[in-house]
Amino acid sequence: MTEIKSNALVISEKELGENDKLLTLLVERYGKVTAVAKGAKSVRNRHMASCQLFSYASFGLRKRGNLYYVTDTDLIESYYDIRTDIVKLALASYMCDVVSDVVQEGECEDEILKLSLNTFYAIAKNLKPLEFIRACFELRIAVIAGFTPNFDGCVECGSSTSKFYYFDIVDGIIYCDSCKNKLFYASAENEFLERGLSKPIAIISESVLAAMQYVIGARRERFLSFNLEEDELSSFYSACEKFLLNQLERGFYSLGFYKSLI
Repeated sequence: MTEIKSNALVISEKELGENDKLLTLLVERYGKVTAVAKGAKSVRNRHMASCQLFSYASFGLRKRGNLYYVTDTDLIESYYDIRTDIVKLALASYMCDVVSDVVQEGECEDEILKLSLNTFYAIAKNLKPLEFIRACFELRIAVIAGFTPNFDGCVECGSSTSKFYYFDIVDGIIYCDSCKNKLFYASAENEFLERGLSKPIAIISESVLAAMQYVIGARRERFLSFNLEEDELSSFYSACEKFLLNQLERGFYSLGFYKSLI
């Protein structure tokens, strides 16, 4: 019998019978863990508040067979302000789906846990526009997952002074404006392909490149602490989203739902 006592974030909840829940937890030091919370659907259950989606709590877990069971909880933060706004809820749900996809069962992913907590706090407290928070989260979690783009300069000539860059979002490299013809032209059949290029690319300005470099290199507590001109934001949002989805090689229904609300 294995026992765990650690802080954890609820990233998924499913009904299990009449009164129970099946939770997916991102647990400090232990990574993703699946656990049964007996009676957690009942308002009279003392664990109910801790066993809701987005709740961050101290959990006592005991393993029986192939599953963990919740034996004790102590709520730390419910992120109540996320639950009361459908758009915030949809965005946070998408982020939980990304975390669940990136983190493997039983692998310690404390940096992703801390990133998730910082991001949920920013959403709950309206520290930045939701799309800004989403883009920064997408790029940051891609980097933590091992998909760090090479933004040191143009992959062909090394230039770091181009007015515009062509970001190859599959290989995570950039071409300057002078070397863009190195991207071979072909028929654009994939929805991500733009302007007839053979690979999905995002055309980004120097300012957007600098913003992405900041998100990658900043301290976790400060990764949202920058600004972009209004006319640069859509390019930044698009590049971060495309990069993550291409690296994970999948889309998310929850992202589509969130976008339908904004």
